[in-house]
Amino acid sequence: MGSLDNLPPDQRAVLELVLRRGRSYDEIARLLGIERAAVRTRALAAFDELGPDTALAPESRALIADYLLGQLPERVAARTREHLASTPSERAWAHALSCELAAMASQPLPEIPDAPLASASGAVAGADGTPRRSDRPSSRRGGAIMLGAGALVGVAVVVVLIAALSGGSPKHSSTAAASGSRPAAASSTATTSGTAAQAQVVAQINLNPPTGAGSTRGVGFVVKDGSAYGIIIRAQQVPPNNHNAYAAWLFNSPSDTYRLGFVNPGVGKNGQLQTGGVLPASAGRFRQLLLTLETQTNPKSPGTIVLAGQFKGVPASS
Repeated sequence: MGSLDNLPPDQRAVLELVLRRGRSYDEIARLLGIERAAVRTRALAAFDELGPDTALAPESRALIADYLLGQLPERVAARTREHLASTPSERAWAHALSCELAAMASQPLPEIPDAPLASASGAVAGADGTPRRSDRPSSRRGGAIMLGAGALVGVAVVVVLIAALSGGSPKHSSTAAASGSRPAAASSTATTSGTAAQAQVVAQINLNPPTGAGSTRGVGFVVKDGSAYGIIIRAQQVPPNNHNAYAAWLFNSPSDTYRLGFVNPGVGKNGQLQTGGVLPASAGRFRQLLLTLETQTNPKSPGTIVLAGQFKGVPASS
């Protein structure tokens, strides 16, 4: 699975024209003076590079690419959406790609239909449709979330989150330790029930630098399971950190904030940040989601803002 930054220039250019400029294959072909088929070939090659390894047929991958890029006629797009709802392997591949492309898109991507992502046994479907088990423990602190980086992508993040949400009201035990000036992560345990969970992505939050400058971009997904809500955050081209840490916040004003947790371990040379967890009951009253760089162990207000976006998807009364 590649990244947007590593795509060949011609493939990345096509995606940028479609996702950021809202251009069609035909418009791009006229703009570049090439055949429409050549534009589509570049887009499909980019999807094959960005998507996880899969056994899906080339025709299925091509249809998903056209759907996510908004290049299908309305009736065909509707049929494709219905097909994704009944095909776990294709839906999972589409979910993974949607998460990857969201940071580049200026508008929300076409909807991927809701479907059960976890079962009572904890079995989940990989990007190739092969069942596998999710054994990542849930991680919470004082009813909030403890953010952890790790190799979480697309659907896998949702599955891990919903596995935690399905536990209802777990018992907690947590400890924290600091090392130097770097904010420390807390370790915690939570027991979960064996009830089945069904994930529903209810909102997408585009995260951008507060000044609009720079290449760092991210996206947040608000996920609902029953009455519980969770957040998934992914970002790219995030500067690596060493003696500091990234943290996620809900924000109204400098005196009205809620720190969700630190991202631990830190961001490495690849610039990828991926994390998620459970939102507090008070989340609905906040207006912004922030990703910040912190130098204190227990900050009371957000540090340097790296990314920010309008927080939505959670009712104020939740």
